Amino acid sequence: MYKNPKPKITLYEMGPLKRSVVIWVLFQIVLWITFGIAYYFNLDAWNRGADIIHTVSTEDSLFKTFFIIIVNNLLLFFLIALGNIFVRFGIVTPGILILLFQGIMIGWTAGTNSFEYPFPSVLEANIQYLKVGLWETTSYALICGVTLTKSLYISETFPAKEWSSISKLNEISINFTERILAAVSIAMLVLSAFIEAILIIGF
Repeated sequence: MYKNPKPKITLYEMGPLKRSVVIWVLFQIVLWITFGIAYYFNLDAWNRGADIIHTVSTEDSLFKTFFIIIVNNLLLFFLIALGNIFVRFGIVTPGILILLFQGIMIGWTAGTNSFEYPFPSVLEANIQYLKVGLWETTSYALICGVTLTKSLYISETFPAKEWSSISKLNEISINFTERILAAVSIAMLVLSAFIEAILIIGF
């Protein structure tokens, strides 16, 4: 007897937690594939970081460094969220594209060792990623998962010939799970910026 196949569940039909986890996994896959490609074609880039020493002498450098990092990270954070909230074309939002681009850029920067302070080895770079980058990228994935289904303007085509759904900002509803994920996302972003600032100034 023929049975109809079960319909595929898209990101937009998943719960916020599951959706955020899927986005996080896909983001990490993009990041690490890009890293592997960049690393393979730029092996010499890992010979230039061993002798680099940087010092920060001012007493308020920790706060200044943290402030610069958190402002830059929050800019990307809000671009992802606002990109999702503003518009959606089919299954694609500007927020998803920004997150995808960020995954490629992080992977490429890491693979080519193009940091402000290059690392002497891949091991040290990965340790740094576990200390800072993992929490930062998780923050981006979580806020993307929370806001992905909140688009005010939705079109089935790109460019939009007509809007299949139009909502107002005050009509957006955020449930308890989404509030928790958003709060965790912001906390991770702040914590990762603080840890990065400490590591940069050498505390």
